[in-house]
Amino acid sequence: MNDRVPARARALAAELKVLRERSGLTTRAAAKRLGTSIASLNRSETGRRMASVADVSALLAIYGVTGPERKRIMSLTENDEQSGWWGLGVRAHLLEALIHFESQAESFIHYSSILVPGFLQTADYARAVIGAGPFDAEEVERRVAHRLERQKVLFKPVRPRYRLILDEAVLRRPIGGSAAMATQIRWLIDMANQPNITIHVIPFRHGYYELSSSFSILEFPTLPSLVYVENGNASGFPDAPVDTDRYVETVGRLMRVALDSFDSVEFLARMAADHERG
Repeated sequence: MNDRVPARARALAAELKVLRERSGLTTRAAAKRLGTSIASLNRSETGRRMASVADVSALLAIYGVTGPERKRIMSLTENDEQSGWWGLGVRAHLLEALIHFESQAESFIHYSSILVPGFLQTADYARAVIGAGPFDAEEVERRVAHRLERQKVLFKPVRPRYRLILDEAVLRRPIGGSAAMATQIRWLIDMANQPNITIHVIPFRHGYYELSSSFSILEFPTLPSLVYVENGNASGFPDAPVDTDRYVETVGRLMRVALDSFDSVEFLARMAADHERG
């Protein structure tokens, strides 16, 4: 499916559905108050159309949404024709949208050349990563708990498929210390034995390849795929079809230089042993 359904529209759709349900209104009742059809409101709540600024404003009034929450949601209607949805660093509104998309996806592909992605981080590894930021101890623990909670999406009754591609550099850097890193890699090995998870490593011995930012491709049952890109300076969703296609092609190139899943697990075991000796 190549029709563009912007990430911003899909995030707004999720917000509108939650707000309607919170207000206690059915789709029929909300559509009647808005003066539109049930089908039109349904499309706005599934992200198949971008609700107009006027409709969003009216719906927020119907749902009793005011103040900062209203301002935040109205901001999602801005620049709806703009390609992509970006923010400096990892912005809260983008992260909230990503978490919603993760809950709906049927498969994930994740590439990283710097860190083990949050989906497969141990508590100690996550604590070391988050603790490097400007947070006090209480906030670090809150964020670690939140990150571990997000991981549960991989173990839903109908589990999404998850493919992880890691550069060897991710495994060499002893984040949290050698012992914590060894435990982290052992956890990756355990996860690679799950039926819905595969891990591929790109070893240094392959030499140069086209390094990319950390990115995820999320695939859905009925809506187009989404790409989420994250690096130190910016994060967001490059959601034009040509952008999505480019990242899918990048995965194909990465897989040509990556080890297969069996050899990757053996490689992970050697990396864990190196950290244990350290």
